[in-house]
Amino acid sequence: MMSPDGYLEVVRQRLIADKCAIADESLGPLPVLVGYRAQVRALTRIHIFVAAAKMERVDVQGLSAFVDDVVNLGLERKGQWRGMQSGVVVLPIMVTESVDSTTTKLTQKAYRLNLSGFAAMAQPAIVDVRAGQVWTFRGTRLWGYAYNSLIKQKYTAYLPEPTAEST
Repeated sequence: MMSPDGYLEVVRQRLIADKCAIADESLGPLPVLVGYRAQVRALTRIHIFVAAAKMERVDVQGLSAFVDDVVNLGLERKGQWRGMQSGVVVLPIMVTESVDSTTTKLTQKAYRLNLSGFAAMAQPAIVDVRAGQVWTFRGTRLWGYAYNSLIKQKYTAYLPEPTAEST
């Protein structure tokens, strides 16, 4: 079994390989690996934020709080001019050894933001290193359809199945 710290190091190396600017930051009480990259998609400049954190246990409340914190981080840094030609995509990643099934089911749906969701998207992922599983939405979004493949490409590039890598 890969450790959560080992998995976060794999994510760090994959972010670097994708030419993301990375930093170790704090988001509330959590130390977080933050990756940032901008790219053009469908004539729109997309600001992509990845925030990966190790958590003892992930539940619905923790998932929602972490996603909100990461969305706020992305919007504070690059979201003030979002609209027709600029948007923010946030990929919150929680690495854990313990997650409940209700929470993993939540990640199987397209994540919806409330009012802050104009020209902003978030799709959380939970990496359960004990089970060797990455839980995230892999379907097709109707709202934000143009960015489906971008989100899938990023998660494929950044998140290997935990059993596929060794420590």
